[in-house]
Amino acid sequence: LGDGWYDLEGDFGNKYRWIGAHASAVLRRIHTAPQRLRIRGYAHETQFAKGQTVVEVRVNGTRVTRQTIERVGLFIIEADLEADLPAAETYTVEIDALPTWTAPDDDRTFSVNISMIRLVDAEI
Repeated sequence: LGDGWYDLEGDFGNKYRWIGAHASAVLRRIHTAPQRLRIRGYAHETQFAKGQTVVEVRVNGTRVTRQTIERVGLFIIEADLEADLPAAETYTVEIDALPTWTAPDDDRTFSVNISMIRLVDAEI
């Protein structure tokens, strides 16, 4: 994981990390098949009280998706379902999420939490 991640939280089988407005990670390719990016996260109700919830994802500097999150709860982002990621040995993934929010008695600034970020083989 790169910048922007808070400590690991949750119980076995449901681990996650909160992010603020920005977080990054580096993924390494392990298969030769064309790759796609999959992210699983959670949008908290407090975020929706602050405005429209939007998550944007860039891979190796190129925007691959910008998704509006429509409801509180679990969300899945599959970066551009119509195209594979360009071939690379490593992928720098940047996640931007707005709006941010704070909780009473907590000095962190939150947007969404992320429980999975991985490369998956594209379906042929």
